[in-house]
Amino acid sequence: MGDPTKNADRNARTVGARHGYGRLRGAGRSIVRSAVAVLYLVCLVCLGTRPGAAEPPNPTTIVVFGDSQAAGLASGLQRVLVENQRYRVLNRTHTGAALVNGEREWLEPISRFLSREKADVAVVMVGANDRLDLRDDQGGSLRFRTDEWRKVYAARADKILTTLAKAGLKVIWCGNPIARSENYSADMTYLNDIFAGEAARSDAQFVSLWDVVADDQGHYTAYGKDRHGTTQRLRADDGNHFTVAGYEVIAEKIVGLLSATGGNAR
Repeated sequence: MGDPTKNADRNARTVGARHGYGRLRGAGRSIVRSAVAVLYLVCLVCLGTRPGAAEPPNPTTIVVFGDSQAAGLASGLQRVLVENQRYRVLNRTHTGAALVNGEREWLEPISRFLSREKADVAVVMVGANDRLDLRDDQGGSLRFRTDEWRKVYAARADKILTTLAKAGLKVIWCGNPIARSENYSADMTYLNDIFAGEAARSDAQFVSLWDVVADDQGHYTAYGKDRHGTTQRLRADDGNHFTVAGYEVIAEKIVGLLSATGGNAR
């Protein structure tokens, strides 16, 4: 005779199938799945997104050139903009970049990038390695801070600006920040004056970072508020560079400039 419970269950399934109940349950599941899919699409529309839309078709590409300070700034920009699909950031810096050296140090990286890649905005930051004598194109040695040195150094900055402008990039040239050492700060002031002058002649945007991280009197300080409003160390132990949080603070200044101009740095 078999198990009465199993027989009853089998009879129930047979009757249900005969009257279409099994098919009705399957149709119900399909209706539920369809309703969930429709609800998902409605939610996407309300949020201003659509399936498969990972990023805008034409994000503004920012490329960063320069020395170790520029490298820190590039990383800061990447962190600050990691969830902003309007921008993407390319780090093309190297820590030893210096205009007092040959063109291989400061011009070739830019020319190489322009021959292989594309960007909309170039951010340039140099000077940390430039408190030195330099050799001119004729091989002569020029002493730091002399008129001859300034003339050659300014011409090199202008060459960078001209190269980027000819390639159609908008240029943001960042000045160097105040440092813990008074002598170092004085030299950075001297270089910043050169950069600001050349940027103005080239219709580029010069951005002063002198007191982005400073006390109320504009003096050097190692601590300050990060981009979230929390007080912490913003300058590195050497008194020149920034911490991760510090570079994010100055990166936000650049982002604010881009946002205010709709991505147009000029």
